[in-house]
Amino acid sequence: MSAKSIRAGLTIGAVALATKSSFACAVCSVTSEKARYAYYATTAFMSLLPILMIGGVVYYIAKKGR
Repeated sequence: MSAKSIRAGLTIGAVALATKSSFACAVCSVTSEKARYAYYATTAFMSLLPILMIGGVVYYIAKKGR
C-alpha cells in the first residue's frame, strides 16, 4: 500500500468518526405540525416523482405508437 492510499483511508475514517451528528435529521425532531406536514409531503412528492415521470414517458410512447 502506498502512503497516499493510507493517508486517504485515515482521512475518510477520521471524517466518518468526527461527524456523527451530521447523520441526524434536523426536521425529524421538529414539533410544529405545519413543518412536519411539509416534511412528509415533500418526502412523498420526491418519492413519487420518478415513478410519475417514467409513467408519463411510457404513456407518451404508447399514445404515439397508436
